[in-house]
Amino acid sequence: MQASQHVPFLCPAGHRLDAGNVIVGWSPCVCPPCNNRGRGLRGHRTYLCLPCKDEHVTTKCYLPHHVPAQGADYRWP
Repeated sequence: MQASQHVPFLCPAGHRLDAGNVIVGWSPCVCPPCNNRGRGLRGHRTYLCLPCKDEHVTTKCYLPHHVPAQGADYRWP
């Protein structure tokens, strides 16, 4: 991870993303913010909030933020 990346500490619902409350993962993507990154880095670090999952809500944060390509038919990375 780059030192300049900001790691989220709260999910959009306000839950703390600390040990035991978050699953950190990776989602390959070629959206504009990811496409300029080097080989093997084209994607998003993901943060899945487990308290939201327990409430049957999927709350995921993406770094860098996902931006769909111009004219894309879908938004999901």
